[in-house]
Amino acid sequence: MFRKLPAISAIALLALTLAAGVHLRGSIPAAWNMIHIPANTPLFSDTRGFTHAIDCVLDGRNPYIANPCDPWHRPYNYPSVWLLTHYLGVTSRASNFIGVLFALVALSAYILLFEARTTLSAILIFLAVISRCVLFSIERGNNDQFVFFLLVLGFFLIDRLRPELRALFTSALLVLLTVLKIYPIAAATVFLRNRRGWKYASLTVVFAVSALLLTNGQKIALMMANTPRDTNQSFGAFPFLYAVGHHTLHSFATIVATYRAVAPLTALIIGGICLFLGAAFGSKLHHYLPPLDSSKPRGAIAIACLSIFCFAFILGASYDYRLLYLTGPLAWLVEDINKGRSFRSVPAAILILALLWKPFWLSMTGEALDGLVFFMSSVWLGNALLSQQSTHEWLPSSQSLLNRERPNFRAASR
Repeated sequence: MFRKLPAISAIALLALTLAAGVHLRGSIPAAWNMIHIPANTPLFSDTRGFTHAIDCVLDGRNPYIANPCDPWHRPYNYPSVWLLTHYLGVTSRASNFIGVLFALVALSAYILLFEARTTLSAILIFLAVISRCVLFSIERGNNDQFVFFLLVLGFFLIDRLRPELRALFTSALLVLLTVLKIYPIAAATVFLRNRRGWKYASLTVVFAVSALLLTNGQKIALMMANTPRDTNQSFGAFPFLYAVGHHTLHSFATIVATYRAVAPLTALIIGGICLFLGAAFGSKLHHYLPPLDSSKPRGAIAIACLSIFCFAFILGASYDYRLLYLTGPLAWLVEDINKGRSFRSVPAAILILALLWKPFWLSMTGEALDGLVFFMSSVWLGNALLSQQSTHEWLPSSQSLLNRERPNFRAASR
């Protein structure tokens, strides 16, 4: 029970603080503002992004073009599969219920994901669960919480399957998550350490893209166009490069703001360089970061979440609640800290934790943390996925399956 106590204690503290805030300030939004989490009225504004869009669909309108049913008149920018929940009776009247449900499943994922065996790991877990970005996701009621829950639960359940079934169910999980939220398509990297990993990864991407096109079609372009690109309350290549330019060369900041492709292309080049640096370091990097072991569920979750974070960073700008995916690699660092053999994972864990606590407004401090975590994540992934050093595999090789199925005649003869 102690291993789960830090996450449970953080959740209990949040509940007590919000209850006290409601008593003192008179409303839940005021309670959120009291603890410096910017709150909208009504609550769960991201949940309302699709529940109110359903109202427009039922009224015969296209929420991708105009969404007057939304309290803030925001054009709809989620995959269309969420609109199909109206067949389950979901409308704007269910917004609060679904927002609470998203929060509960996300909190359940943190409890499942994190385990503390030392005082230091307990402190890191506690601070992660009550971090600004995690609380921001709860207040907004963003559906990334539900996607993250499915990802964490899915990998833990897949770990219980026979090795020969893991590839199929992992691929099916990633296709489902991609249909729900596009970003998890990057998690196909979990296959790449296997001998046939490029084949599994390629097939998964093909199926995921096909499923995405079948469920959304031409709406994907509208989704991208309707997604705002902000510098406040966001992370990614755009706010990072804009902040760097703003504090160094103002002309560069103007270029980043004017030309939408500059930030993603720059991040893609930097990320590619970091990937190859990570591969070149080989086992030397293991003195500073624990090797990502995809044969274990937390290791596979860490690879998937690092890939999603890097993908979101390269795309340009995502709101800070999407940083909740960094709790995946943080859990893997905590696993290493739990062993008590060295402090190699402490600096990386502190860096991720600092980003989870970043200011919501544009600042050089917050964006420097953003960039450093991106560099570290890219190097770490490059080392795990491209290095020639041998590592454990999430999927069994064909030879290992043959060896397991071949009877041991020498042992039988004894």
